[in-house]
Amino acid sequence: MEGSQRGFTLVELLAVLTLATVCFSLIFSIWLSGQKSANHTMAENDLQSDANLVQKRLTEAFYDKNQKPFTLSLNDGRVELNDDESGETQTISDAELVYSGTPVSVEVNQNTKNLALDYTIKPKNTAEDGDLSFHLDTTLHYPWSDGGSGDSQ
Repeated sequence: MEGSQRGFTLVELLAVLTLATVCFSLIFSIWLSGQKSANHTMAENDLQSDANLVQKRLTEAFYDKNQKPFTLSLNDGRVELNDDESGETQTISDAELVYSGTPVSVEVNQNTKNLALDYTIKPKNTAEDGDLSFHLDTTLHYPWSDGGSGDSQ
């Protein structure tokens, strides 16, 4: 009778389960690593995108400073533009990001020729990406001389 019975032994079943578990563990760890990498890349892109947007908005405001003087300030990690004439305040940075650096507050008017920015941007939720940051370091120059000397291009 022993020769006519067919089936798997307990040892064979345990070996198959062990191999399947190892394969699924490897596949899951590769997938999880890819997810973490994608999330980190997306967070870096968000930081850089917001820094570019803030720089663009500040550049536009700076070049329009003769008609609309403003005050640039950092308030609770947010970059704000305060229209000196109307008193209207605009937050130009993302609420999910924290800005730090200089200038903390500066008045920009007709007499301002240069505006140096040195900001470090980090996500508010640092638990996931504790080491993630973006550094915005630029100087805006008034594009022409009001003295009338020199060539315009």
